Amino acid sequence: MESYNRCDASCPDIIDMEADQKIKQGTEIRSKSVEDYPIDDSFADELKIPYTILSETEKRFLIAVVSTVNFLGPVTATIYYPALSPLARELNVSERQINLAITFYMIILETIPLLTAGFSNQNDRRLIHIGCLVAFAFAFVNIALALQISFPTLVSLRYLQSFSTSNISVVAAATVADVITRAERGKYLAYITLGPNIGSAVGPIVGGHHLAPFVILATLLAILVICFLRETCRALVGNGSIPAAPYNKTLFDIIHPTTPQIPGNIEETTLATFKRLESCFIILYNTSLYCGFTAVTSSLPALYEQTYGFNSLKVGLAYLPYVLGSTLSRWAVGNLADWNFAHPPHTAGITIQKNHQCAEQLARIPLELARLQLAFALAYLSTIFLAAYGWVIQCEVHITAPLALLFLMGNTMTGTSSTLNLLNIDINAQRPATATAAMNFLRFTCGAGVAAAALPLEGAIGIGWMATLVAGVWDL
Repeated sequence: MESYNRCDASCPDIIDMEADQKIKQGTEIRSKSVEDYPIDDSFADELKIPYTILSETEKRFLIAVVSTVNFLGPVTATIYYPALSPLARELNVSERQINLAITFYMIILETIPLLTAGFSNQNDRRLIHIGCLVAFAFAFVNIALALQISFPTLVSLRYLQSFSTSNISVVAAATVADVITRAERGKYLAYITLGPNIGSAVGPIVGGHHLAPFVILATLLAILVICFLRETCRALVGNGSIPAAPYNKTLFDIIHPTTPQIPGNIEETTLATFKRLESCFIILYNTSLYCGFTAVTSSLPALYEQTYGFNSLKVGLAYLPYVLGSTLSRWAVGNLADWNFAHPPHTAGITIQKNHQCAEQLARIPLELARLQLAFALAYLSTIFLAAYGWVIQCEVHITAPLALLFLMGNTMTGTSSTLNLLNIDINAQRPATATAAMNFLRFTCGAGVAAAALPLEGAIGIGWMATLVAGVWDL
């Protein structure tokens, strides 16, 4: 048994580096009885060092701000969904051209983080938040989007808009990993994803007509981040006890200076995440889930207009059951994920302490088992609900049936995706931003192709068989 004696303020970074190496050798370690690995006395010193020096109130404030910032991306992504058909008629283009524009929007949205996630891991999360908010707050872009009647100009401005929101979700996930231990991330994931869920609900209802409030919100958030949001990147500030660079200090940093210490340096490109086999499998399966989600959301306007005679407003409201189910899953699945992480069979001989974790604990806990038990159960339920959803629409069952299934799909599909995201961050403890960017890149790139192919495929084989095909891929 090695003895770990480094317990300075940057110890959380070192702990995670050592844990990451042990997790890669997890098969050898976990094949033995936990009694073969008694906890070294030096780990008692490690556990005395908090994972973050932020108080619970400060952590909740930080996550609330980040979640609100995260609200803006889904709003811009979904704001035109209910108006796809009217927009096509207004601009004198086909619905397939509109869906193709969405495809390229999504590609741009998730290509940019590949270039900036490594910067976020090594440098500043806070500055990326500020940059995204300032770019989004340029009112002329949003006003121009509302007034355009030219399809090429509208598409070009939408692509420009995607640059300002593309990094938000990646940095938000990395921020959670910075300040929340693995044993508590499931619970806090509910808060960090509440903003995107609300954004997904508000976007279709607003429908592109009231953009000024979002510009004002982005401006206020930028001021709030500049004044109060602390830098959390562990490569720079460790557990928060290392002061940020002068240009990156907030008012709080100036009032409460800390003693400088030398942080660790971790560097890795986003695409290197795909070299780790376990990360690759997680990303591939999560991508298949997102493709199914995209097939449902992108085809919903046309299907509900044709089958149930919905107008744009009703189409926007039809997204609410999915969003409600997704929102509720954050609390149910998040708390269940934390409970399963600390479940006695997984943590035999280990006491989980709030705001503390060490390499020995992480090596002895089977992370994959703790996360995948829950993810697989939810995934199988998702396949049943998706197949049923496709056939009730094809058979033109009363509208309450597909809406109820949308709610159930929102609950199980989001729960599965969230749990896989947790595992992806867990096994890439030192690279949360690059790991999230890699996952989002593949998810949204493939999702973009699905958005373009969903309507032609539905027209060729019907929504029932299309849903069955997607569900079959999930089961495989």
